[in-house]
Amino acid sequence: MSENSYVRPSKVFDWIFIICAGLWTAGAYIDGFAHIHLNSELETFFTLWHAVFYLGIFLTGGLLLGYLFLNYKKGYPLRFALPKEYLFSFAGVAIALVGGVGDFLWHQTFGIEEGIEALLSPTHLLLAIGGAMAVAGPLYAIWYRPKSYPIDALPTILSATYFLSVITFMLQFLHPLNLPWMAESFLAKNPLPLDFAAMLGVANILFFTILFVSFILSTVRHWLFPFGSFLVIFSLNAAAMTLMRADYYYFIITAAVAGLAIDFLYLFLIKQPRRKMSHIHLFCFLAPVAFFSVYILTILLTDKIIWSVHMWTGSIVISGIVGYLMSYLVIPSENKAPPF
Repeated sequence: MSENSYVRPSKVFDWIFIICAGLWTAGAYIDGFAHIHLNSELETFFTLWHAVFYLGIFLTGGLLLGYLFLNYKKGYPLRFALPKEYLFSFAGVAIALVGGVGDFLWHQTFGIEEGIEALLSPTHLLLAIGGAMAVAGPLYAIWYRPKSYPIDALPTILSATYFLSVITFMLQFLHPLNLPWMAESFLAKNPLPLDFAAMLGVANILFFTILFVSFILSTVRHWLFPFGSFLVIFSLNAAAMTLMRADYYYFIITAAVAGLAIDFLYLFLIKQPRRKMSHIHLFCFLAPVAFFSVYILTILLTDKIIWSVHMWTGSIVISGIVGYLMSYLVIPSENKAPPF
């Protein structure tokens, strides 16, 4: 054992971590459900919903701390007593705990947030930053794990799902599966001027495109997602969003179909052995086009679209244009795609 070598990653530890991080992420959505549907019962910090959320934090933090001290006793220096990819997770737990204490004091001082306030409260933002850092532990392996230690695909995929779900939870007011502004039934429940609703709907489409494409571009240099990854990621995220709102459950099927379509695009464009930058550009155009084509088709089949044909077809195209332009964030070398 080298004095400056990190603890070797463990598949068992990855899986235990993913279970604890999953409870943490689920706790956030359970708390979100309570804020949406049970406001009258949220007049205190000490609720069952908060208990599930903070149990996830303590279990994740306790697991990391226990593993750190176990390896420290084995002779590893303290700074190397966790696998390198889990150092950010450890820092994320620390930030979340500070945010938790701050959240209790904030609630005692200013009361319980309502509606969108709960997503913009400073202490909740601190909890979200810590949570996003923490649950992404196995995902960090694609950047930090030595090539001699193989990456277990499913914990990595689930970690990516948790990471994206923390972001979409905090920005749920920009999630197209959460707020389908083009659907007649949704606008009937949330009446707004048509032009204003259309602006919000397009903003949701652009946000989701930017979020997904930036995630792909950040990982494409380091790891190839196995086939089926995007089906899992989109389906679980859609399930969390729709169950939290208790509405539009059919969007889970939408996300699964769109995710599968993107898996095929990823297989034929990104996973090519002689991939070029043109393949990445094309994928970043076609992936959002595929997602929002399935999304709009779902609304056409289950509801009524209040947008004109110019509007909803244009929104599909503009999602592809935004994804395509973002693909230029990956700098090519002699028109070759970056190495894996």
